[in-house]
Amino acid sequence: MPNEITPSTSTQADNNSTLARLLFDTEELRYNFGPQHPLQPARLSALMDLLECSGLWDPKDEHTCLPLRQATYEELSLVHEPEYIQAVQRLSQPLGDESNASQREERQRLELRFGFGGDDTPALPGMHEVAARIAGGTLVALSTVMGLPEGERLPEQERPLRVFHPSGGLHHAWQDRASGFCVYNDVAVAIAHVLQASEAKVLYIDFDAHHGDGVQRAFYDDPRVMTISLHETGRYLFPGTGDVLETGSGSGRGFAVNVPLEPFTEDDSYIEMMESLLLPLVASFSPDVIVTQHGCDTHAWDPLTHLSLTMRGIRAQTKMARRLADAYSQGRWVAVGGGGYALYRVVPRAWSMVWAEMTGQELPEMLPEPWVERWRPIWLAIREDDEAAQSVMGKSSMPHDFPLTFMDSVEHFPAQPRRMSISSTNRHTAALVRHLVIPPSVRQAFPAGRHRSPLAGLFDLLHLKRDSTTSPSRSRSLETLRGPLLLRDFCPVSLVERLRPDPGLRTFARLPEREHQLLLDIARSPDCALTLAHTPLGAIVGQVTIAPADEWWEGIENLYEVAIEVSSDWRGAGIARNMLAFALELDALEDMILFAIGLSWHWDTESLGISVYRYRELISRLFGSQGFIEYPTTEPNVSMEPSNVLLARIGKRVDKRTANQFLSRLLSSPNLARI
Repeated sequence: MPNEITPSTSTQADNNSTLARLLFDTEELRYNFGPQHPLQPARLSALMDLLECSGLWDPKDEHTCLPLRQATYEELSLVHEPEYIQAVQRLSQPLGDESNASQREERQRLELRFGFGGDDTPALPGMHEVAARIAGGTLVALSTVMGLPEGERLPEQERPLRVFHPSGGLHHAWQDRASGFCVYNDVAVAIAHVLQASEAKVLYIDFDAHHGDGVQRAFYDDPRVMTISLHETGRYLFPGTGDVLETGSGSGRGFAVNVPLEPFTEDDSYIEMMESLLLPLVASFSPDVIVTQHGCDTHAWDPLTHLSLTMRGIRAQTKMARRLADAYSQGRWVAVGGGGYALYRVVPRAWSMVWAEMTGQELPEMLPEPWVERWRPIWLAIREDDEAAQSVMGKSSMPHDFPLTFMDSVEHFPAQPRRMSISSTNRHTAALVRHLVIPPSVRQAFPAGRHRSPLAGLFDLLHLKRDSTTSPSRSRSLETLRGPLLLRDFCPVSLVERLRPDPGLRTFARLPEREHQLLLDIARSPDCALTLAHTPLGAIVGQVTIAPADEWWEGIENLYEVAIEVSSDWRGAGIARNMLAFALELDALEDMILFAIGLSWHWDTESLGISVYRYRELISRLFGSQGFIEYPTTEPNVSMEPSNVLLARIGKRVDKRTANQFLSRLLSSPNLARI
């Protein structure tokens, strides 16, 4: 592997938390569109002052700092069109008094063509240099964490696994135009460099209230980058994109994830969405490094958005980022800033939380008095404008003053009148996202809340008529060309713990050891039936899971999804057909509707070496051998991709009403009106 990533253990990750670096240069304050613009560099000055005053960061300690540099033309060209970069360079030079009409017309033409024609992202003197410096900062941050030559060269024992670059996060810039206050897309440039210099997989999580459209566009067809954006729905907010059905294209299908949230979403609903989606998504992707964008315009005091988080919800974001990095990317984590237009009351506190989480420091309860004395008068000077802007966005202008604590006071944030409706709609969105992009076995290992049967679980349902003289868990020997295997259904947790995954068992979680953890979680669930195929020496080479259908199918009784996996090292030996037949033998299954969805974009097809249409035929023949029939459907995964397929087997004893309900759901348009 070129520029191979040095592996690290979780212990190393913990030790390196004390070596986290903060990357900031006062030159970045020159990214300034003028005194009337919402994006003000003073928010960064207030942040750095707060970090220093609160004792969270010492600018004189070289072990907590990281120098940055300007990104080169070649590095910017990894994402941006050369013609665009050249236009930015030209527009960075102000016209002199001696300029003629032709020159002014040419400048206006460039501004309109490349996104600088309005008030959002006006051309400003020196913008190429400062925007390239911000891009270079994020590139240095990510390269340093990954141990690449373009990063800061440090002794291995001092190389940080975590870097925070608060000036970064300019996620709206496109490859050929400026957009949404963003000139160069620093995150996309940094990720593109890592893709070019290594074989790493990069996870990008965008917490900004605005959809991370620029980063998504840059990697929309690349399966080595997963972009996850939790944002306010684009129905009412710039940039108007980020629908759940934007899931990637080509080989990148399934690696773009969008979670549009309802206006006025509060902490509890937001945290619920994060918990239900981020853990299974990251587990299935298995990244080498995580990049997070911490736009804090999700806060209820922000004047440009409709979301209603408090510092509790924002702190949950940072804790989730740290949790995911420690669990899935060996601690490697780069964080950047982003949006945030409550310049003095929110941004400094929110981004101090990011740094505190990176370094494992406890936040003080109170904001330092000297800091409050310096920045409160500055806020008071703009208070009326701030509250007027909030009113325009439909946010109540409650009587509150400058905060004195890092966390918000609950009494300043009364419950939204539509709280229940907003939370319900967000759950509906989460259910659709889980259905579209999370593989079935991963969904079962990370189940969302669902109504349980009055019976104890699927085991009881399938063994109501069991002969008391027979074992509740069946076993069978299977002879294959590779050697003998043992099949067993309803595998107990103790058995799964004693077995180990075959190296080729990595369909759903990318790595065998994580696949093993998924199987353990499935075995622990009373709602699931797990069948395994393993060697006499204890290597798991295949599995079948039968589990309740997800929220997409809510309201249909006795509906279960079947997922199957065979190690890439054991394919072609008839294991899948025999294992599936064994798992579906129980007579009690005739009381149920079973279905399976073949996803041609699933990464399991990477190692098959066959076309997506051949994959579709393979899945159809496999399940067809067990009585499954292909059904036409408007289910999004299938209707959006003709090489996908839905197959179902309606049990002989399923009542006609339930069967008709299922068949009707197959052909009913998905309810996307609220998404």
